[in-house]
This record gives sequence, C-alpha cells and structure tokens, in this order.
Amino acid sequence: MKFKHYIQILLLTIFACTVFASAKTAAWITLEGDVDPGMYDYTARAIGEAVQKNPDYIIFDINTFGGRLDAAFDIVDTIMGIREAKTVAFVSKKAISAGALIALSSKELYMLPGTTIGDCAPIVQNSDGTPQIIGEKIQSPLRAKFRNLAQKNGYPELLSTAMVSPDLSVYELTHKDSTIAVDAAKYAKWSKEDKDFWGTPKVLVDSGELLTMTDEEAVALHFSKGTPQNRAEFEKMLAIEQVHEVEITWGERFVRFIAGISGILLILGFGALYIEFKTPGFGIFGIIGIVLLATVFLGQYANHIGEYLPLILLVVGILLFVVEILILPGTFIFGISGIVCMGLAIAFTFDFSQLPSFMPGVEEAEPSLMPIILYVTGCALIAAIFPIAASKYLIPLLPEGWTPMLKTDLEEAKSPTEDIVAIEVGEIGKAETPLRPVGHARFKNKSFDVQTKGEMINAGETVCVTEIIDGRIWVEKSERLSVS
Repeated sequence: MKFKHYIQILLLTIFACTVFASAKTAAWITLEGDVDPGMYDYTARAIGEAVQKNPDYIIFDINTFGGRLDAAFDIVDTIMGIREAKTVAFVSKKAISAGALIALSSKELYMLPGTTIGDCAPIVQNSDGTPQIIGEKIQSPLRAKFRNLAQKNGYPELLSTAMVSPDLSVYELTHKDSTIAVDAAKYAKWSKEDKDFWGTPKVLVDSGELLTMTDEEAVALHFSKGTPQNRAEFEKMLAIEQVHEVEITWGERFVRFIAGISGILLILGFGALYIEFKTPGFGIFGIIGIVLLATVFLGQYANHIGEYLPLILLVVGILLFVVEILILPGTFIFGISGIVCMGLAIAFTFDFSQLPSFMPGVEEAEPSLMPIILYVTGCALIAAIFPIAASKYLIPLLPEGWTPMLKTDLEEAKSPTEDIVAIEVGEIGKAETPLRPVGHARFKNKSFDVQTKGEMINAGETVCVTEIIDGRIWVEKSERLSVS
C-alpha cells in the first residue's frame, strides 16, 4: 500500500473521530401550561428519567404564562441540582412570570422568533378581580432568587432583577465598544465627569415597568445565546444527533387537569353534600359530593398510581356492584358503571404478546387492530355465554350428588304470604324498611315484600297498595294514616 493511502486512511479516521466526538445527545422535557405542583412532579420525574440516559444536554421546552410561585421555586431548585448534563432552556412561545424564573435556571437560553420572556412580579387578585403586585415580603426573596440564577448561569444580574421590581429603572450606557447597565438611582449620584464620559443614557427599563424582552432584545441584552428559526435548526446549532423525548404520563395530565378545575369541583362537591344533608337518608347527592371532594384532595396523587390503575378500576367496579345490590338496588347506574370499570381493568392489562401466533399480522411491528378487536370480542362473548349455557343445559344432566344445582321442582311452590292474609288494592300499611325501590312493608300486622315504581320511601312512612301482579305487591306513598 502506498504511503498516500496511509495518509488518506489516517485523515478519514481523524475526521470520523472528530464527527463522532462532536455529535451530542439530548433529553427533551416540555414544560407547558400553568406552573403548578403537577408540573413540578412531572419535571422531577422527567429529570430522573433523562439523567438515566446520560445525555449531553437536558433541554426544557418552555411555553407558559406562569403560575404558582412555590411550584416554580421547586422546579428551579430541581433544575439547578442537575450535575450530569448541561441544562438548556428553549423558549418555544413564551416564558412569562414564573416561566422566566424557570428559563433562567438553565445554563443557556435560546428563543424562537416572536417569543417573549420576563415580567415576573408576584401578583394576587383583589376582591374586584383586578391584579395587584404583592409587597416587599414576597418580592425580596424572589429578587434574591433571580440574582442567584444570574450569578450562577451568567445572565445580566441587574436586568434579571428588573423582571421582578417595578420600582427599578435601568439605564444602558455606551462608550466606544463598552456597554454597561446601571441602576438609574445610582446613576443620578454619579459625578459630572463620569456622566460626560459615558454620554447620554438609554432607558432600558423605566420606573413602574417590568422587564419583558423579545427574542431579539434577549440576544442584545446577553440573555439568549441565539434565535434559531425552528427546533431542527436549534438542534443543529448544538450538534445534537440523538434526542430522547420524556413524555408526560396520563396520571400527570390528570393531576394538572384536576388542579385547573379544583375550584369548580369543590363548589359542586360541597353543594351536593348540602343537598344530601337537607334530604332524608343517604342517596346519590351524597355519593356525588364525596366523589368530587375525593377527586380534588386525592387527585394530586394520581401521577403515582398509573401502574396500579387496573387494580384500582377492578376494586371500584366491585364497590359499585355492592352499592347497586345493597344500597341502591334497581337503579342500574352503579351496576353498569361497575361493569364498565371492570371491563377497562381487563383492557388495561391486555398485552399484544398474549395474542395467538395464528392471527394475521400479529407478528408485525404495528399489528392491525380490527382482527385483534374481533378476536378479543369473540373471546369475551364465549366467556360470557358458556357459563350460562353450561349452568342451564349441562350441569342439570349430572347425577344427583354430583351437581351443585337444586333439582327440586318448584312449579308447585306456593308463596307463604298467600296462606296468611289476602292483600287487596288500596290496602294501607307502613314501610318497615326503606323502599329503594324494594323493601318490606307491614299490612294487618304481617310483613310483606313490596316494591315501588321508582319512588324512594323511608322506613316508617305510610304506603298504599296500587297493584298486585304475579305475586308482587306494588305500593306508593300515601297521605292517609296506617291502621296496621
């Protein structure tokens, strides 16, 4: 082999090593919507998952108008604790209020065209609904947090503070190639020589304003490292070749959704409990109130129960059946809901690997859903029909002593109530148990099974026989006094 061939191979090897060494990996975490405890839970879990991938960058795609300050502080502290990778904030639309605080917690900041960042003064709503900036007690630690982030990550400290303090006025001074930002209050105390040296100041942030920057202003003021046109160009700027997306789970989405409507749920829940308190007995409004309040107070833990969802649905389905049988029989709502919950529990535990190999397309990367749905539906129908058919036609054929079913002929059976007393339409009695709609009532000092046509009657109330059909006694509430 000629010497030049060795040189070519050496140069190609060096080039390949250089390209391989410059290629970077990144974990992508999207922070979108209101900043709340649900966003913090997702961020903490996502960072843990991202670190396990050992990426060069952990990128936070930020698009938020802000939210709760306590949740923002928790997110910032979690991001600041990352040591395994370089953190980068990518403002895809807006990073306002608490979003700006989260953006500055990363080592570098990039913003897409047309995006904004800033305006982080803490506010509350007055009784008339107008926003009001919270006083010094909250602003002081928030300013300190911005200063801390600016010092650690290399952002302009004074301008970072201007995102929080509406009373702060900032001037920009330029002399030849030097540019500085100064507090207007301190500039007023400068000597005439210093003012002449720097010339006429430019107002960056006026008193009564909060610093909010566009993407171009953020670059000019040394916050942003650049303005890529899109995500692909941004990844190219950082030489990112491989990206791991950390997706938000259904539980985390549910937690954030519940947090957004928690006020409405609380009003409806307490309203339902008030109606239940004003009506006798325990019914549907009490159950609705308890469910709504439990959703608000326990919903914050939903992001931790994703793997236990089938078991939870199964338990809920069984409980709904118990309610249908023992508490509110005949309503069918709870029974149907129980069937739906148990069906979902089975669906969530389904695994494509359990399908038989003879099914068409089951071994493909993305199997067709229609044959799978037909197969599962057929199995479910067989599982439902076979026990019914067996109990009706096969088990009764077993010899005496081998069958669990009673073979006694009940055609000659007679209701004992027919031998006690004859009940006529119009008979007045008293409900011995709550009729919801089935229960017991007493007529002529004898107890009978009775049923209403959907009417709920409390124990002790007077009832009147309206119909007697096929051994069933139908009653309704009566205003007449019972004589039994």
